[in-house]
Parts: sequence; C-alpha cells; structure tokens
Amino acid sequence: MTIRAALYLRQSTHREESISLELQEAACRRHCEERGYQVVMVESDPGISGRTFNRPAVKRVMEAVEAREVDAVILWKWSRLSRSRRDWAIAADRVDVAGGRIESATEDIDVSTSHGRLARGMMVEFAAFESERIGDQWKEAHQRRVSMGLPANGKPRFGYRRLDEGFEPDPETGPVLADMYRRYISGESFYALVKTLNDNSIDTVPGYGTSGGAWSQRSLQRVLDSGFGAGLIRSHEEYFPGAHEPIIDEDEWKDYRAARDRRRVHRGSERSTYLLSGMVRCHCGSSMVAGQFGWKRVPKFRCKAAAEKRAHDGGYVSAHVLDDEVKAWLRGIVSDLSEVATAEAGLQSKRSQASSNLSKLGSTLTRTEQAITRLTVSYAEGILDLEAYRSATKELEQKRDGLMSTINSAESERRAIPVSLEVVQSLLDDWDIIGIEQRREMLRGLVRHVVVKPQRPKSNVTVVPIWDAGV
Repeated sequence: MTIRAALYLRQSTHREESISLELQEAACRRHCEERGYQVVMVESDPGISGRTFNRPAVKRVMEAVEAREVDAVILWKWSRLSRSRRDWAIAADRVDVAGGRIESATEDIDVSTSHGRLARGMMVEFAAFESERIGDQWKEAHQRRVSMGLPANGKPRFGYRRLDEGFEPDPETGPVLADMYRRYISGESFYALVKTLNDNSIDTVPGYGTSGGAWSQRSLQRVLDSGFGAGLIRSHEEYFPGAHEPIIDEDEWKDYRAARDRRRVHRGSERSTYLLSGMVRCHCGSSMVAGQFGWKRVPKFRCKAAAEKRAHDGGYVSAHVLDDEVKAWLRGIVSDLSEVATAEAGLQSKRSQASSNLSKLGSTLTRTEQAITRLTVSYAEGILDLEAYRSATKELEQKRDGLMSTINSAESERRAIPVSLEVVQSLLDDWDIIGIEQRREMLRGLVRHVVVKPQRPKSNVTVVPIWDAGV
C-alpha cells in the first residue's frame, strides 16, 4: 500500500535558523520520492515560533493523521514540529495511537527501534535546549535595553522617530500623541479619538496589535497605556524611566492613569448618546437604563427593576427632565458660594483620606509581597510541600491583586477633578459647545448619582454630589 504523506513546514522566527519554506518542501519531497510516498497535503506555518503548538497548519496535519487521511508526517528537521518537550511527546503519542509515523527528511532516524527513539528523543531535547538558550539570550538583551532606558524591542513608536538606538519626538505625530492624552483626560472617549485620527488620515504604526493603517480602540489604548509618550518604558507590566524625551509631563500621565481607572467602571456608557448614562438610579435602589421608550420613542430612563421584576409601577422619566434638573443644580452651586466651599472642603477631605489610605495600603501590599517571597523560599528549601505552597500562595496573590485594585481606586480618587466655582461655571458656559463625553466626564467629577422617584405629573429628582460621603 502506498504511504500517504503530509509535508509539514515551519519557518522559524529567528533569523539565524530561518530556512525558507521552499527549501524545506524540496527536501521533504525528495525524501518521499526516494521512498515511494504519495504527497497528499502540504501545510506550512510561516514565521511562527516552535515554542507554541497553537499553530493552524500543525493542527490540520494532526487532524488529518487522526482521521486516517495521512499515514506519515514528513518534517525538514525534527525541530520543525515543536521545540517544546511536552508538545513533542503529546504529538508523537497522538500519531502513534492513530497508526501513523513522523519522519525527518534531513535527520534520518529509524524510530521503529529503541535506539532510534532514543536518538530522536535526544534531537528533540537538543531542540528544546536551543529554544531555551535563544529565549535566555533575548531575555538578557531585553534586560540590558531596559537598564539603558531603551524599550525591549526596536519596533516603531507612534509620536516618535528613530534616533540612533533610541527615539526622539516626531515633529508631526508627536503633538498628535500629546493631544490624544489631553483630550482623553478632558473627557473624550477612545471611540471619539479613534474617529478623529481616522477621519484625518493619521495612520498608526506596526507593532501595537496592527500592521499600520487605520486605528482601532484597542490599538490606541495600547499606544497610550504604554506610557512611552510620558518618557516611560514598560516591561512585564512595570514602568521604568526611558532615555527618550517625554511629550507629556508626569502630572498629565498620572491624570491619564487616574482617568482610565475612573472610567473603567463606566465602559458600557462611555459611547452612549445619553448624557447621564450610568449615573441614574431609581428610588427603589435599582439602576435606570436609557433608551427610546413609549409609543413616541422619545429618550427616557427606565427603572431596570420595574421593567424586569415589576418591583413597582411606572419607572420612566424623560431624559431632558434629568438634564434640566442637573443644570439647575449646577446653577444653584454657582449662585451659592457656601455650596462651593462645602464641595471644595468635602473633596479635600476625600483626597486627604485617600492619601492616608494609599500609605496604609502600600505598607500592606509590601508585607503581602514579602509573605509571598517567604513562602517561595520555604518551598524551595523543602519546608512546604507543593500543595500547601500553592494554596497559601494563591490566597496571598488574590489579596495582593485586591490591594492593587484598591490602590488604583484610591489614587484615582486622590486625583479627582477639583471642584471650584470656575469649574462649574465653565461647564455651564460650554454646555452646548463641548461633546457629550466631555460633559459626562466633568459631571462624574461632581455628581455621584442622580436619584429619581418616577411619578406624575413630575418626577422627584435628587442630585447627589460626589462630596456627599453619607450617601
């Protein structure tokens, strides 16, 4: 019976061992011709690391073997299938169970014998060693670059151009990047910023999840979150001082991070066309959602509990009624200077409390990380067994993650938009000029939520300020 062969080709991501797919295919076909095999499929994974088995072509080949459509998998070298010991063992077992075999066109080993399987195992082990060696070299190179204030890789950075080994602000795109930070801080959404960039034909650069061209919200978030524009470089989710010149100052970077933390919880309402989305509550305690309700399909807020659980009758209030009530509340603050003073004192108190909390939380976080380190040492010295170590470490890591989230919230609160007569008056003066996203962001620095008791002829509306700690 003629052996049906599948040629599997993989081009390495590392230049020094990147053999073209054409050369690999030619060698594999010669191997098949010499043995009288029939080539029934050729699959390739170009430019994909052998350290992962999550590759489209290798999956198709394995499925063909298990479906009895292929009898043999032909490789250029054993390392083409995988550089992972675990993945190689699993793949070899899957092929054996299916009644197939794996052969190398340039490393001819008879794996039907014990000596042959040992030789193949040594070749796979050597491939894994080479992979780990290359990984260690890249790690050392990355650490050296970070220690010099350079990014771990040399990919292009939006807003910058190359200067020797590093970067300098680009005179054309640098101001655009700085403007993106400042507009987000002022309240514009990523959706609006992306639209501005694409409408003005400002292309992104390769490397931020894109190959260049049009922007997406994800690519813009990656650019801004990287902190490169603030003169920082990020490595393993930590920020380090960079050798390049920043285009925004430290306070603007902190304001951006604080705005990101504040607005994460309002992600669903960020693109809403309704000003108070995410801020309105019914007197029953349920949130109110915006939409066009009623036979006239006019903008309204509806009590979620009343609609889903029928907790009470009604539950509707017109959106323009709430907007008018909020504007009237803002005018009341401007006309009553004592209210402004109360607001300023209340927010100052919150900031002071947040600063105090940050100090305490930081100390607790340090102790938690030290406890994790002690557990690791105890496990390494054989004092703790693996199960006890994993259990204790998991609990401490959950505590650490919770502390970091709380610290971010406290930092966001400490850098909240200041309340002053000028801020409130500016919001009123520019009410019909600035976009909804900016108005909403400014209001979130003033309003905790709006409580509504829907009723006729007029709903009862209460604006709860952000400085009211009792609600």
